[in-house]
Amino acid sequence: MNIMGMYSGMDMSMVEQLIQAESSRKVKFTQKKEQYTQSQNAWKDLNTRLDSLYKRLDDVRKTESFNSKTVELTGEENLTVTADEGAATGEYRVQIQQLATQTRLTGDRVPTDSIHSELSFSGDLTLTTGAGSFNVTVEAADSLKSISDKINGQTEETGVKASIVDNRLVLSHNEYGPQDLSVSGTGTLTSDLGLDAATAVQGKSALFTVDGLAIERTTNTIDDVIEGLSFELTNIHEGSEETKISVTEDMDKAAETLEKFVEQYNSTQGYIKTQLDVGDPSAENNKTGKLSGDGTLMRLQSNLRKMMTKQSTSASSVSSLADLGVEISRDGTASFDREKLEEQINSDPNAVSDFFSRTETVPETADANGDIVPATTKKVGFSEDMRSFVDEYISSSLGIIKTRNDTYDRMIRDVDDRISQFEDRLEAKKARYIREFTALDTAMMQAESQLEQMYSQLGMGQE
Repeated sequence: MNIMGMYSGMDMSMVEQLIQAESSRKVKFTQKKEQYTQSQNAWKDLNTRLDSLYKRLDDVRKTESFNSKTVELTGEENLTVTADEGAATGEYRVQIQQLATQTRLTGDRVPTDSIHSELSFSGDLTLTTGAGSFNVTVEAADSLKSISDKINGQTEETGVKASIVDNRLVLSHNEYGPQDLSVSGTGTLTSDLGLDAATAVQGKSALFTVDGLAIERTTNTIDDVIEGLSFELTNIHEGSEETKISVTEDMDKAAETLEKFVEQYNSTQGYIKTQLDVGDPSAENNKTGKLSGDGTLMRLQSNLRKMMTKQSTSASSVSSLADLGVEISRDGTASFDREKLEEQINSDPNAVSDFFSRTETVPETADANGDIVPATTKKVGFSEDMRSFVDEYISSSLGIIKTRNDTYDRMIRDVDDRISQFEDRLEAKKARYIREFTALDTAMMQAESQLEQMYSQLGMGQE
């Protein structure tokens, strides 16, 4: 029977009150853990933003970001055109007189119920092209489909493809232009397959003009006429029809790439500013940023701003982001003027891309021992420098933020251990209170029992 509190009044509720009073000391531990957790989360969020900034820097370092070209076709769209970064801006006029075609042999109709039906004749079919002669063995169990498959199984070697159209075997040369193609066979095989009197259509070359210059190619895919441009000829022009090709700098891609970088920079710096906010020190309940006063973060804030205004040492028309329309205000916010970027790209697109990333040669040198160190190359430029700096923070192995988060993990574990130890001590103290109060009530109960016995012996209990 639990008698605690029956005599002393020190019951379980009193024990809970005593423990609750001492538990208030646990608050400082939980507050410290919350502070560490919030700071760690702030660094994790910053790591995400810096990682996004790193990716934007990767975009602006790509040559195609500022050297890409757009192609516009005017007139009959009888061709498709793509431009790579090496294409020169300008206009070209194209007229297509003839498309390239393949040499083709079309056989007569083979009397069979299905292209899968056995034909019941056999022999050797010989395909002859400019590359030589090739044999295809036809067996009695073969069908039009299986013969076609046998021919196509050797296309890589023979250069001949087969297809079936309305029970007719159609053979075509794999390459375009006037290619040689003939067929022969043993016995009556060519006659049986309808190839004895096959209709032959000789392949033709593509004929077209570029700005009046006549050009002939054995393909409709043209990539060696105008540097940086690839054509796919799709139709011929009639009479005086023509297609005008206009190649211009892709200003939208360039502006979008730089604008996204500026936006991510502002997002990152804005977040840093919020975390470093000192609030209003004179306020009674001043609220500060989660990382207010953090020296590492303040250095990051300052260095990012310095890098945005850094001048390049290269002899180029672009020496800073300001030359490309990116200005940094007094509060560290970046703005972007698209017109300045367009002016620089129209003037010298290579200078723009080189500002962000270019390859430089490090000349041959001699080390301290006199040994020759061969010449090497290295990547330099705004994007290369800033990426290296940002990587010092976000590297998953040795990054500053990784080290900081590891430290917070240890600090949080330490606080958890101290909380666990404190709770163990409280449980031990609670058990001690229960033992002591129970002992007190037991002693008081025994004393009362002894007193009653004494009264009984003295006859006092009869009154």
